[in-house]
Amino acid sequence: MEKISVSIIVPVYQAESYLQKSVETITQQTLQNIEILLVNDGSTDNSPALCDELSRRDKRIRVIHQKNSGQSSARNTGIEAAQGEYIGFMDNDDFLYPKMCETLYKNAKNNDADISACSYITKDESGKTSHDKHNGKIYKYDNRQGVKELLTREILDIYVWTKIYRKEFLNKENIRFEEGRSEEDWLFNRLAYFAAKKSVMEDTPVYLYIERQNSTCRTFYKKNLKKYLDDVCYRMQLIENEVANKYPDLQFWAKRQTIKTCFRVLFVISKHSRRECEPYYSWIKKYLYTNSQIVIKERYYWEMSLVGVVLASYMPTGVYFYLKKWKNRKNSIKLYFTS
Repeated sequence: MEKISVSIIVPVYQAESYLQKSVETITQQTLQNIEILLVNDGSTDNSPALCDELSRRDKRIRVIHQKNSGQSSARNTGIEAAQGEYIGFMDNDDFLYPKMCETLYKNAKNNDADISACSYITKDESGKTSHDKHNGKIYKYDNRQGVKELLTREILDIYVWTKIYRKEFLNKENIRFEEGRSEEDWLFNRLAYFAAKKSVMEDTPVYLYIERQNSTCRTFYKKNLKKYLDDVCYRMQLIENEVANKYPDLQFWAKRQTIKTCFRVLFVISKHSRRECEPYYSWIKKYLYTNSQIVIKERYYWEMSLVGVVLASYMPTGVYFYLKKWKNRKNSIKLYFTS
């Protein structure tokens, strides 16, 4: 039996509209000795039958049916079942360019890397693309360099679907997705890069991420605000604490990444009431105030003016929500008289 180089794990949930085209981009890879694991996570549409039909068409496709347990559980199920030397992931509505597996596998083998990464392009439902400027260079990292790159995100992204991981490495280090949490890619890659002796990254886009208006990642915080805030704050504190313990010389970069996330979360919080957002809002404000020197020094990194970062760091909680309430009321009055 021919050795399997790469296993691609695809969690499948309510994907009947996209799945066939997505899977076809895997079967058309230039690297042929791959396997495709479709993990049906309790879909109630026609996805289960479609998975079975696709497996009958291509012997490299295996299907696993499980009760609905979430994307992290489906990915973990796939890891346990995978037979490939390396393991990769794809969302059930995205696409791979033909040379993705070949590119990642070649770089992994040439550099004896635990992790091999690439870049991606984003396309929205209207066909507009973004994140499409890349230099084609190959970057090689030792353990510390890989962790720093994960924190700075200057070239490397935090998504698991732009990477393949040596299965032996994942099993040896007991690296799995933390089930029941969002931010799962961040949490998984923090385990992977903190443990990887060598990793490699080619800044060539061979993954196509489709940005859909109704996707889970775009709507999650609207439907599950408290869980979103809890998981983001959990991730920020966990990574920063682990960096402080294992890589004290990288604490600045960890804090910079946390601050950037804080501003992103503040944008989400601005659309809700204070009662909904406590104690997370107070924690973020305290964090920004405590690290105000970094906030001000690195303001160009988060594309904010000096006035903006000062207000975000020092404005009292009560004043913030009062002004937000006043602004919302002002907008409502304006809408009333112009409608």
